[in-house]
Amino acid sequence: MNYEDYSPHWQAKVAALADRVFGKGYFPRPSEIAREPQTCFHICVTPDQEVAGFVRGRLLPEGGLDDFLEHRLEEVPEDLAKADAAGALGVIRTIAVDPDYRGKGIGTTLLHIVHDSLVGLGADKLIVTFKRGPRDSRVEGIMAQLGFREWVRLETYWKARCDAGEFDCIHRTNGCECEAILYQKAVF
Repeated sequence: MNYEDYSPHWQAKVAALADRVFGKGYFPRPSEIAREPQTCFHICVTPDQEVAGFVRGRLLPEGGLDDFLEHRLEEVPEDLAKADAAGALGVIRTIAVDPDYRGKGIGTTLLHIVHDSLVGLGADKLIVTFKRGPRDSRVEGIMAQLGFREWVRLETYWKARCDAGEFDCIHRTNGCECEAILYQKAVF
């Protein structure tokens, strides 16, 4: 496996993997997303030039946490609030591993890579968001192993987008059943 920075060459394969893991339309413009300021975007490429996984993170601008969380939380832990005010809060926003390659350490390696990239950009606190549907695997063990602890669960984080049909969630039945699990970690 080869780990590298995302480039537009991989756009179609990254979008196809995201469609497979999250649902069609959830992550439609990887190259546009990669150009967002202070963004880290890394991929895992197989020997036969397939994308086995990807991760993206971003250093939030000063005071950007509330917008990132779509104004859903009234209280934020003091250490995260301070990092947010200082522009030192990194978020790991999306991680996907092809189901055929799970259990091989790809997700863990991608998390390590984006972690180090965000610290290199100046992050001293990190949060990770996981979109978890009713049939998704658990991430609690790997997050604890990486030094993250659960911060909050948001039952309706993607509900509006899912219910509006902005993407075809792979978990959708009669309504949105997914949740967002946010983890936090103090780097310094």
